[in-house]
Amino acid sequence: MKRILTLLAAVAALLTLGSCHKTCTCTTYNNVQHTYTADEVDAAGVSCSEMKYLPGWQHYAVCSWD
Repeated sequence: MKRILTLLAAVAALLTLGSCHKTCTCTTYNNVQHTYTADEVDAAGVSCSEMKYLPGWQHYAVCSWD
């Protein structure tokens, strides 16, 4: 049991380290996708899910991290 927990902890740590290069993918209403880096999302001053409200109206159908 201890080995399984250690293995799961190691996998979780690797996933956390590998998640540094996530992109925020936003999909328009006609199914066109645009991607933004974490720096671009930070520069906009919003979270990824809030990127769909660019500037002041709902520009995208959905935005989520990939």
